[in-house]
Amino acid sequence: MKRWMALVTGQTAEQRDVAEPVKRGGKRVLVHEILSLQILITAAIGALAIAGLYWGGQWVLQDNYNRWALQWTEELNELGAPLYLPGDDEVILRLESFVHKYPEIDSVTYYQRDGSVLFDIANQVNATAEMASLGRPTIDSVASLIDAETPYSIEHSFLNGRAFRILAPIWTESIAGDGLFDLDLTGSSTNTKKRLIGFVGLNLDFNLFHTKLVGNIKIASSILLGLLIISGLAGWQSLRRALSAISDLQKPIAELAKGNLSVRFKPAAHREISEIVEALETTASALSERDAKLLKLANHDALTGLYNRRRFIEELVCEIQLPSRNKNRGALLFVDLDQFKYVNDTCGYPAGDRLIKQVARQLERSVGEEGIVARFGGDEFAVLASSASRRQAKSIAELILEDMRQLSHVEGDSVFHIHCSIGVTMITSDENTADDLVAQADIACREAKVRGRNRMEFYRESEREAEQRVADVGWVTNLRNAIDNDEFSLRYQPIVQISTGETTHHEVLLRMKSANGSLIAPDAFLPAAVRFGLMAEIDTWMIENAIKALAEFRVENPYLRFAINLSTNAFEAENLGTYVGSQLVKFDVPANCVIFEITESLAVRHLSHVEQQIAILRELGCEVALDDFGTGYSSFSYIQQLSVDYIKIDGSFIKDLVNKRVDQKMVQLIGEIGREAGMKTIAEYVQSSEALALLAKLGIDYAQGFYISRPTKVPAMKTMPIPIATKHHRLLSSV
Repeated sequence: MKRWMALVTGQTAEQRDVAEPVKRGGKRVLVHEILSLQILITAAIGALAIAGLYWGGQWVLQDNYNRWALQWTEELNELGAPLYLPGDDEVILRLESFVHKYPEIDSVTYYQRDGSVLFDIANQVNATAEMASLGRPTIDSVASLIDAETPYSIEHSFLNGRAFRILAPIWTESIAGDGLFDLDLTGSSTNTKKRLIGFVGLNLDFNLFHTKLVGNIKIASSILLGLLIISGLAGWQSLRRALSAISDLQKPIAELAKGNLSVRFKPAAHREISEIVEALETTASALSERDAKLLKLANHDALTGLYNRRRFIEELVCEIQLPSRNKNRGALLFVDLDQFKYVNDTCGYPAGDRLIKQVARQLERSVGEEGIVARFGGDEFAVLASSASRRQAKSIAELILEDMRQLSHVEGDSVFHIHCSIGVTMITSDENTADDLVAQADIACREAKVRGRNRMEFYRESEREAEQRVADVGWVTNLRNAIDNDEFSLRYQPIVQISTGETTHHEVLLRMKSANGSLIAPDAFLPAAVRFGLMAEIDTWMIENAIKALAEFRVENPYLRFAINLSTNAFEAENLGTYVGSQLVKFDVPANCVIFEITESLAVRHLSHVEQQIAILRELGCEVALDDFGTGYSSFSYIQQLSVDYIKIDGSFIKDLVNKRVDQKMVQLIGEIGREAGMKTIAEYVQSSEALALLAKLGIDYAQGFYISRPTKVPAMKTMPIPIATKHHRLLSSV
């Protein structure tokens, strides 16, 4: 079971979780990912550029092929027309000269109107021209192209996209009636006559041109690709250099996550990274300052700045564990101011706080370098004198007493002379725990007060205490097993409203299971638990299991309410309210169904802190009862300072209430004061019907005891009859 009573030790649970090693397996590296993406983008752009260049070149080639075919067809049409007319002997030379001028022209063939070959010429570089005649379908198809927008037909091979076969008609145009006086100079006459005289065929092969062009494109693409690679590498280097600042943050941030707030970040050249570095450094500085404050709050008393009880106990534990070269390992001094409450009562709490701070400074001056001074709470202080002998411890205590006698505190017109009582115990071995030593020093301090105050006393272990210490060793083992193995049990004792006999709530009582199965009462094991520092874990168990049981029993009895006893340790913890609230939420229990009981002696001894804890619990919606009222430090003035809902009158006043008039007077007075303060009163240890009837007459609200009911395993809501004890009316008349 985790100890919920532990205080902050300088690092929160969240910080410890963050400080765990960062698992990098399977994680992508940002720098590598950005660089890889940049390379991929560059490659994609290069590929698209080369593909676009190639396909664009193909499109341009096809367009050029068509233009050249049209141009050459028109020129060959004009050059070949004289073949159909007699008398031009140079036409063949002109045709050969034209054909040889263009290596892309494979051959040229002229046909008669009937499709027969008239003349053909082949490029000397290429193969011989075809001599086949044209068929009738071809003749008719090509003849229809006369005067068309594209006056030729073109065919190409599927297997060779750069080889073309072009056929075009050759015709003549004449104007009908072309006499001199009949000429229409306006051009409006459409009386023209077109006459087909033959055909021309071209075989074109652009492979050579295409090969040269593709070669040039390859050279251009290579140059482009080289430029892209150079650009990509330059960009990669530039990006890598820019992103290296992010990579440089990785290790410092990992150290920061581990809690190393002194980490240093490398300066960055870029503004954005520099701002991130500045933010991280500011965060680390703020965290360092926060941790320093938390550590100070966790280890020091808020009022005086001295070590608090928790930090002092840590130092004491270290002192106990240190190997010793002699018998004495040091001394523990417990300092308690005498009559400090009169300052509070006379001048108020602010004056008391100022006095406490003055005493703290004086103790630091008195002890100096010879020991550690801590404030335990209220007007209690402790001093740890390391490696001090008995004589040295006595000298330190006497010096403190003398300095305190000379200390005076002025508040307005009042002057207070402060004295103190000191208890001293020696650290002689590691058999005693820190809690044992504190208890011993406290006992010695009480002895000093009994012997007249303003003095010091050494702790002397009696034979009975030695036997008790041996017995405690066995109790510690049993308690440890009970805590670890959940071997506690709960019992429930009803509390009834005297006027109606109705059970209003139950007090939850703790029992421990023994080895033979029987139950052990808390009076037997709780003293050992207190001495050995186990009460925090027992309080945790009690709160959780009592609220859990209440949730289970409320299923059948929704009006059930529980009163839970808590120890000193619970009210000394800062997170009591938080823990209680979490358990109420966990088990879905209304806060107004839970009452927490605190003993009067504890409440008065740690008044200011207990007030805060009570306020937190009541703010949650819980109620609070002041238990064992009327014993020890009893003072009716504290009732007004403590905002509680119930006053539980100690059983010592109830046990013989019927026969003792003083007890009757005290109980009656407590009841009247409780009513004036708006608090309900509960009488414990009610053992008879006569006592119950007398309590009704004395104005007490609730009763609890064996006469009402012994503790039971299962709480039961019932109403009991209220007896009328007439034979005690005589006693009441004189109260």
